[in-house]
Amino acid sequence: MSSTDDSGSETRMVMVDGRDALAYVIIRPGPTRGTVALEAAAKDDVDERQVAQTLRHIADQWAPRPGLGGVLDAIAVRRARQRTAFPGTEHALPDGTGQYPETIDADVTRMACDQASEGGYLDWHHIVRAAAARAYAETRHPQLRADLVDLAAYVTGWIQALDHRAGLQADGTAAPLPVVTQQPPTEHLAPLRQPAPSEDR
Repeated sequence: MSSTDDSGSETRMVMVDGRDALAYVIIRPGPTRGTVALEAAAKDDVDERQVAQTLRHIADQWAPRPGLGGVLDAIAVRRARQRTAFPGTEHALPDGTGQYPETIDADVTRMACDQASEGGYLDWHHIVRAAAARAYAETRHPQLRADLVDLAAYVTGWIQALDHRAGLQADGTAAPLPVVTQQPPTEHLAPLRQPAPSEDR
């Protein structure tokens, strides 16, 4: 690890105990000005893909990667962290969907989304809330999975919209502030489905 003192640009090496490290990265000056060379390795029992995702996450702290790829990288890193919250039991957690009042909320949020679209004030909150409520009301596993993928896609789109407003475009150039002249289309929103009967209700 290196550090730079306040009196100048001199970089000096400091000792680091890395015996318990899962992976390491050494950054050296590159062959041409403004570039760097990386040396990295991980322990044999460490998933190298997760290490790579972590490195992307660290890089994003300085300069987030624009576009869909950057959003999906961030989601992958967060998922790796989330798995540690329920070690060994995550896949055994029940769905817990299709119960009251979620079945009623699915109707309410869909109507609110439709009214907002017709009234010209539809926003991301309407869209994502309706998609989430639709998933929460579903009990059939294939359809629940499809609804959750739908929800994840809407949330990803919302994140991309935030990045666009912050000036991140897919090509890396600064984005102008958007001028909203119309509401986003809603014909891609799936129609509300009645949840399948459940023996628990």
